Amino acid sequence: MFGRRFSCGIYCCIFAVLGGNCAALTQWLVPVLTRAKVEGKSNYINTSVTIHHHGSHQNFTMDLEVHVLSPLDKLRMNVGYFVRIMNSEKWIYNKTYDFCGFLQRPSVDRFGALVIDDLRQHGKVPTGCPIQPERYVFKNVTLNRVKLPPFLPETNFGFTVNCYIGPKNEKFFRSNWYGGLRRVIL
Repeated sequence: MFGRRFSCGIYCCIFAVLGGNCAALTQWLVPVLTRAKVEGKSNYINTSVTIHHHGSHQNFTMDLEVHVLSPLDKLRMNVGYFVRIMNSEKWIYNKTYDFCGFLQRPSVDRFGALVIDDLRQHGKVPTGCPIQPERYVFKNVTLNRVKLPPFLPETNFGFTVNCYIGPKNEKFFRSNWYGGLRRVIL
């Protein structure tokens, strides 16, 4: 009889009485990884990733290890993102940029900045180039801090991250990530 607005108003009042903030009830999409494959060229880096599922499919953590074997400079990164519609992949994002510049100013790539910010919560991230030989370990990464706008489709996705070095753009890192976007209310 009163409609959806009245119901929403009641829920907001209850939420406010319980100590919440009605304005904080916003919808976001968060990535839920299901599988990943990472490869590094052995004279530059060794890398591995493990995804652990805890109970429900949406509850996961990821362990990522990147062992830099020699100084890395003059780096380029290509990031591509696709959604799975029916039985095909529709690429909706593909960008290549100076990775060394990105480490100094992550705002160069908004999505990359979200991921780097989340990784910083779980380990040390280089801040510029050259990247010196070191082992970078990120444990129990959830990507819960990566909040994507609600207008994106709640669907399965994949993204690729490829890194290149030097003037000839020699590929030294390749990764493929798969999962789904799930709507959450915060």
